Amino acid sequence: MMEEKLKKMTKNKKDMHEVKKIRWSVSGAISVIFEKVQNSKMRFRKSEKYNEAMERLCAYFGTNETQTLILCIIFALHFETPEATWDLSDLRREIGCSALKTVSWPAEIAELRKRHFLNSSRGTCFYPSEQLMSAISANEEIVIDESEFLIDFSKFVSNVADMVENRESDNISPHRLARNVTTYESENSGLPIVKSARLILTETQDRIFFYDACSDYLKREDTSLQATIRDIYSNHERYAVAETFIRETNPLLALGLLEFTVKGNMRDSELTLTEKGIEILAGEQKDLFVKKIDEKLLIKPEKIKKKTLFYSKENQEQIDILKNALSEEKLGEIQKRLKEEAMPVGVAVLLYGSPGTGKTESVFQIARETGRPVVHVDISDTKSCWFGESEKKIKELFRNYARMCESASKSSDGKTPILLFNEADAVFARRKSNATSSVDQTENAMQNIILEEMENLEGIMVATTNFADNLDPAFERRFLFKIQFENPSFEAKKSIWLSKLAWLSEKDAESFAQKYEFSGGQIDNIVRKITMQEVITGKRPEIPEIEDMCRVEKLCKDSGRKMGFCA
Repeated sequence: MMEEKLKKMTKNKKDMHEVKKIRWSVSGAISVIFEKVQNSKMRFRKSEKYNEAMERLCAYFGTNETQTLILCIIFALHFETPEATWDLSDLRREIGCSALKTVSWPAEIAELRKRHFLNSSRGTCFYPSEQLMSAISANEEIVIDESEFLIDFSKFVSNVADMVENRESDNISPHRLARNVTTYESENSGLPIVKSARLILTETQDRIFFYDACSDYLKREDTSLQATIRDIYSNHERYAVAETFIRETNPLLALGLLEFTVKGNMRDSELTLTEKGIEILAGEQKDLFVKKIDEKLLIKPEKIKKKTLFYSKENQEQIDILKNALSEEKLGEIQKRLKEEAMPVGVAVLLYGSPGTGKTESVFQIARETGRPVVHVDISDTKSCWFGESEKKIKELFRNYARMCESASKSSDGKTPILLFNEADAVFARRKSNATSSVDQTENAMQNIILEEMENLEGIMVATTNFADNLDPAFERRFLFKIQFENPSFEAKKSIWLSKLAWLSEKDAESFAQKYEFSGGQIDNIVRKITMQEVITGKRPEIPEIEDMCRVEKLCKDSGRKMGFCA
């Protein structure tokens, strides 16, 4: 629609005749009118000269007498101070009359703005447009190229944000602010953001808050709850409005346009746009603003190399159940049934046990077999030394993951990705009951966010840890599956040895399995050393050499020996 309008305007501009000169002095006629009305209190005798000037100017501008009078006052002021802007009270002071005598002027000024004779500044102030001033200065006919005045959603919300930010310094009441924004909406009623916001939000102040939050979002800033409420609402309204936000009953939250990035009290709470809010802001261009999951953290199933894992009988049964539950057909059925029963539809899984027992690799192999991408969370990247930033990062992580899940649900071949928190005890540890330091408070706040997100999870989340005892008890009930990984049994170890070293005899594999209480990861280390030695020496190591590698694999636990390796 915008492109069609621009094409039409360009065509019209090409079709325009050469601009004509005016044979009488436009600025001279303006001077005649202004000299009569200045300090007149609107009590003056209309002379023949005045009437002639007024008649000519009305025809020149295509305006009525009141509009022409307003333009004359503004132009006279502008010639004296070109950089200044004015509002209605300035015009009244210039002619020395009361508000009652200019009661119709706001509507006339709005009409002059609509015709682009006047430009707006911070909502209430105005100044003559450059095109009109250029025509008057050159004593030429007026030709307005409206394409120069078209604004997009970013300019619109930025202008509203300026009105909000400067309300107090401009000495404007919240009620007047609402009127100014409503007028500005009417002037830009064709913008999709205005159409959508008016349709969804019936209260003007809710729309102002939304526009201001949109401006913050485009500047990559979060919206301060306290500051925005202070700028938009009157004193007696502020606490009641703040309460609707904290209780999450405010229309902006209830309709899913805004969400908290930091939720605390009125002073420290911050908000940002949801995907729905971004869509209302930018429409079809929303993809330009939605931050995607870092591709470095996204592991596609086809990129995962197939590996054979060996489990105990009990572990194998649990893994098979989990794998079956995460198959596309079964997961859809499970989530549908859970939704019908008004139960949480997300699947949260905890894999815990000793290091090197295959927890992380199990996640990747399940992802490969079920065709699901993995969002591998970098725990260190969720933490920041800046106050409040860690909470924002973890919130943004879940927000982006939710978008990925929604996108997958809309795609014919899309599959819900797995959100993987590896070594999760770094953020899932027990909360501090008497948190006094900023670090402890940040850790607690992050955990509260994760707990809340797990309650509302609609996808698949897997956490792995070597230290299950360190996890906060509040997380336990939120995990649907809890699978403990133990060091492999004798048979499993034997199978691992044989799968890794196909040339190894069964007898030697049994010997290694019997002698060494290794995890799968530790056996992997031995195999890597064997491979390295083959490359370096050009020959396969003998069994005694492999025995030596096994003996030094584990660090010595003997308290009497401070250094070296176990023999």
